[in-house]
Amino acid sequence: MSTAFDLDAWVKEARREPFRFTLADTDFTLTPAGELDKSILKSVDLEAPSPPDIETLLKAGLGDQWINFDSLPAPLAALGELFRQWQRHEGATLGESVASSDS
Repeated sequence: MSTAFDLDAWVKEARREPFRFTLADTDFTLTPAGELDKSILKSVDLEAPSPPDIETLLKAGLGDQWINFDSLPAPLAALGELFRQWQRHEGATLGESVASSDS
């Protein structure tokens, strides 16, 4: 009889480091993207994220920090770069999820 795959154990072992950044001399921490709840997949296009998709992902990643982050001025280009750096930290690029194969 085979043993069941323990997804809970995998999640614990696969945790990555949060992505830390500063804006207006304020420290922020983005949750590792792979730890966001799967429900976010219903509201964003990960293959080609639009500006609202990026905002939704950043809001989810920042959690309780979003209100403070959103109150600070930042150019739109900076949000795009923040998103790219977060992805780079995760080891993924637009259209490439962490679970992508090398095939």
